[in-house]
Amino acid sequence: MRSARHARGFTLLEILIGMMILGLGVVSALQVFGSSVQLARAASRRSEAVVHAKALMDSVLWVPDLKAGESHGVIGNGFRWARSIRAAGPDDGMPDEGARPSELKLAVISVLVEWDEPTGVKNYRIGTMRIVPNNG
Repeated sequence: MRSARHARGFTLLEILIGMMILGLGVVSALQVFGSSVQLARAASRRSEAVVHAKALMDSVLWVPDLKAGESHGVIGNGFRWARSIRAAGPDDGMPDEGARPSELKLAVISVLVEWDEPTGVKNYRIGTMRIVPNNG
């Protein structure tokens, strides 16, 4: 016949160790899940910044009379933007104007979109060049 000690089940110490192992597994899984949510949110914000920057760039690419200057504003949802338009020069690979005058010039267009993240300010910048008439 079996003794009463073998028929009793788990001891309190065995249950405690099992709960600790289960707790560690749950905490580890929650940390992985939390990190993936933060990464997905950061990727979503960056994708939104790319869309805003592209829209801001497109809005000046089709303007017939492009004027040099800087502009800035707030888009909403925590995004800020700045746009710069200037004449291309020697630093951009263009020859000096006095060397070879032309009827056409190049304009350098740059768009910067910024937003705040818990780790600091993030930004996305795009730039291009566009041909503009040389009006003197």
